[in-house]
Amino acid sequence: RLFNGPEVSMNKDAKSLAGVEHREWHNLYGMYMQQATAEGLLQRNPAQDKRPFVLSRSFYAGSQRWGAIWTGDNACLWSHLEAAMPMLLTLGLCGITFSGADVGGFLG
Repeated sequence: RLFNGPEVSMNKDAKSLAGVEHREWHNLYGMYMQQATAEGLLQRNPAQDKRPFVLSRSFYAGSQRWGAIWTGDNACLWSHLEAAMPMLLTLGLCGITFSGADVGGFLG
């Protein structure tokens, strides 16, 4: 039942031992993965004076500090292109200014 519904990882109202619902911390994993990747790339080459490029499609508040955001898979449909523009503009308004979508899609 877990992987057959809209909530494919865990029920959003499942609570952790601290009593926090899954919906509140689910995307923290994406941000911590971005952070670990960016910090690892910087540690690998400490003389580098440029920010590493890290791309993720899972993000949380603060993710913009660690890398760019990709809106995820989309199909080669006008409706998907139409939906991409408001998503990218909304991300920009939320402070995630380095974001993008597969403009032409790649499915279908």
